[in-house]
Amino acid sequence: MRKIALLANHLPGVEVSRFLASSREDSIHALYLVGEDSKFYDDTVQSSGVVNGNIFTGKDVFRDADHINWFKLQNFDAIICVYWPWILSSDFFSNIPITINFHPALLPVNRGWFPHVHSIIDGSPLGVTLHKLSEKADTGEIWVQKEIKVLETEDAKEIYDRLQIEIIELFKNNWEKITSNLIDCQKQNESASNYHKKNEINALDEFDLQQNMSFDSFIKRLRARSFGKRSFAYYFKDGKKYFVRIQVSEESDFSD
Repeated sequence: MRKIALLANHLPGVEVSRFLASSREDSIHALYLVGEDSKFYDDTVQSSGVVNGNIFTGKDVFRDADHINWFKLQNFDAIICVYWPWILSSDFFSNIPITINFHPALLPVNRGWFPHVHSIIDGSPLGVTLHKLSEKADTGEIWVQKEIKVLETEDAKEIYDRLQIEIIELFKNNWEKITSNLIDCQKQNESASNYHKKNEINALDEFDLQQNMSFDSFIKRLRARSFGKRSFAYYFKDGKKYFVRIQVSEESDFSD
């Protein structure tokens, strides 16, 4: 029985938890969640089947010396980070045979935050990647990845949702190959890498009505900052702030 530490977040965290819990070969021995106020907290806990009390929340637990010592004594076979927002110290994973991190980008392109937004805007390759944990964010050796085409009609939410589905399937289809040593990891090509900080996205939200911009760039940026029925894009006019979003279709009739 493989003993697993699962750090789960968002919908992929729920699905990976459910997938591992249904396996006869795997046991989620420790479950880590972002917080009890998370939208997916209850679903992840229930799907995990963890009944030994080893459920932990927040990032402070990873700074606690006693917990680090406890963690090391567990002799985990694998640690899996699913959309986990915080970087782990190597104290947590250096001696664990299998480490996996989920990243919704075609690494080494678009390391860091909101890769789908940048792919819409600059046309950089989009995809999903499973890779080994490392000291620096998103730099570990690649287990497996899949390139995803950005559709002209998709806004940021549609792409974000599709990437989640794709990365869940990527994990399910390759978990046994990873645990059976059937995949040779590949080092990332540093010459092709780039990294986006979390706050970079703030500069994309405000549209200057006086700025000259090609129509193509304007549409891409609006798509990147439209998130379903919600909009992050805005402009100011006559002292008032207005939000705007876009919907793109191959048909002139936008009714569903």
